[in-house]
Amino acid sequence: MASSKLQALWNHPAGPKTTVTCTGIIWSRYSLVVKPKNWNLFSVNVAMAGTGLYQLSRKIWHDQNPESQEVVA
Repeated sequence: MASSKLQALWNHPAGPKTTVTCTGIIWSRYSLVVKPKNWNLFSVNVAMAGTGLYQLSRKIWHDQNPESQEVVA
């Protein structure tokens, strides 16, 4: 039962993939607003936002291409 709830959360459109992207973008911006500028925090969050965007692009591509959902036996 717990795994089905976790699976539902993971596959939800506003699930962890989206929040990782948003969190990375928000904290990247914040790290440059504070004084002194925190370049280490900025670089880590840019990488996190990039990873989230990559995962979202893979999900969108997969949803847009029904032939990719066919299983080859």
